[in-house]
Amino acid sequence: MDDFLGVMESEGIYASGGLAEAEALLEQAFGSKRAARDMTDRLQTVIDQTPFSMFNDSEGEEIYSFLSTENPQTIALVLSYLPAEKAAQVLELFPSRKQNQIAARVASMSTIAPEAVEEVEGTLREKFQGASQGGQNQTDGPVILAKIMTKVAKERQDSVLESLEQRNPEAVEKIRENMFTFEDVTMIDDMAFRGDIGQLPCIQTDLALALKGSSDAVKDKFLTNMPEKMKNRVEGTMNDLPPQRGSDVAAAQRVILDEIRKLEEAGKIKISLEQEEMYG
Repeated sequence: MDDFLGVMESEGIYASGGLAEAEALLEQAFGSKRAARDMTDRLQTVIDQTPFSMFNDSEGEEIYSFLSTENPQTIALVLSYLPAEKAAQVLELFPSRKQNQIAARVASMSTIAPEAVEEVEGTLREKFQGASQGGQNQTDGPVILAKIMTKVAKERQDSVLESLEQRNPEAVEKIRENMFTFEDVTMIDDMAFRGDIGQLPCIQTDLALALKGSSDAVKDKFLTNMPEKMKNRVEGTMNDLPPQRGSDVAAAQRVILDEIRKLEEAGKIKISLEQEEMYG
C-alpha cells in the first residue's frame, strides 16, 4: 500500500480522481468490490495523513490564491509536498521575482523536522478550511477581482487587466463579464429603476453628485425613470453644484453601485452585462 501510494503521489494520480480508477483495478485483481473498497478506504486514510493533503483536490489556481500572501519559505515547503506537475502550475502563477525566491528555498532544502512540517501544515489547514467554509474557491477569483476593479481608477483597471491578460486571458474574460461600472446601469431594465432602485435612500442623497460627468445615456436612464418632481429636484441640484473633484463623484457612484449590487444579490433585480442582438 505504501509503494502504491508513492507511485500515485509521484504521478499526481490521486489529485485527478485516480482513486476511482484504483478501486476498479483492485476489484479486478481481488474479484470483490467490497475488498476493493476496503483497500481504497485504507489508502484514502494514508493520503489524508500526508502533509498538506488538503490541497489534493485543489486546482493550481486555488492553491496559488491561498498561498499568494505567504512567505517564500512556507510556499517552498508546500510545493515540495505537491505532485511535481501541480507544484509547477502553482509556481508559474507567482511573479518572476517571487518565483526565484521560492525556487531558491526549495533548492536549499535538506532534512526538515517532522514537528516543523506538522506545525506549518496545521496553521495552513486551519486557514484553508476557514476559507473553504467562507465559500471561496478558485472559480470565485475572477468574480472577486471584478468587484475590486470597480473600486479603482479606470486607468488602473486597464493596467491590471492588460497585465493579467498575457498570463490568463480566460480569467480576464470572466472578470470583464462580472465587472459592473456606473456606465453599465444603462443595461438594467427600466422597471428596476421605477421600483427597487428608485426607492434607494442613496438616490435621494448621492444621485446628483454621481451623475456629474456621467454620459447622457446614464443620466437619461435615471431621470426618465423617476417621478417628474424628483427628476426636477435632481436636475436642479446638478445644475447648482459647483465643479466637483473626480474622486468625490466616483465615491458617490460607488455608493449607488454597492446598493444596486445588494439588490442583485438579494434577487430583486437582474444585471446582465451582455448586449443581446436585436432583430427588426
